[in-house]
Amino acid sequence: MTTFAVLPPQLTRLFSRIDAADTSSERLRLLLDFWTARRNARILPMAADLGPPPPPHAAHAFLFRRLPGPERNWEAAQAGADAADLIGLTARGRSLSDLAEPRIAVRLRRLFEFVARTGEPAAAMFETRSGARREWIEVLAAPLSSNAIDVDGIFGGIAARREATKPRQNR
Repeated sequence: MTTFAVLPPQLTRLFSRIDAADTSSERLRLLLDFWTARRNARILPMAADLGPPPPPHAAHAFLFRRLPGPERNWEAAQAGADAADLIGLTARGRSLSDLAEPRIAVRLRRLFEFVARTGEPAAAMFETRSGARREWIEVLAAPLSSNAIDVDGIFGGIAARREATKPRQNR
């Protein structure tokens, strides 16, 4: 009999789906393949091991580093244009505390802390709504380390899938 790991309640409230790095997005799957190939059989690869992600998917990729201190804050060291837009990185700051949308910041912080604790990549999905439009956001987070012991970085990506909406008909 197989027993599945129980996820912390903070994660199950924030995400509709969490998998051990099994992503439904082709873009994110290619980023995970990139991380896997470049880690050189290390459990915790270093950011320097990765190099730049492949060009067609670099726009969705990001690299976050944990900031020192008890706040458990993370700062974007690199982010492709689409990733920066979806995450909401602003010119005023690149840390999760500076994001314009606090709900995304909380989701990313919880996912990054989960990956840092387990040392394993994870993919998670959540839904956002804007008026009648629904959007599914999927995030991939894979661990990085500067000392091969502690997870102090996250390589990953973010992608959105918009649900087609039907215009309302007047009756």
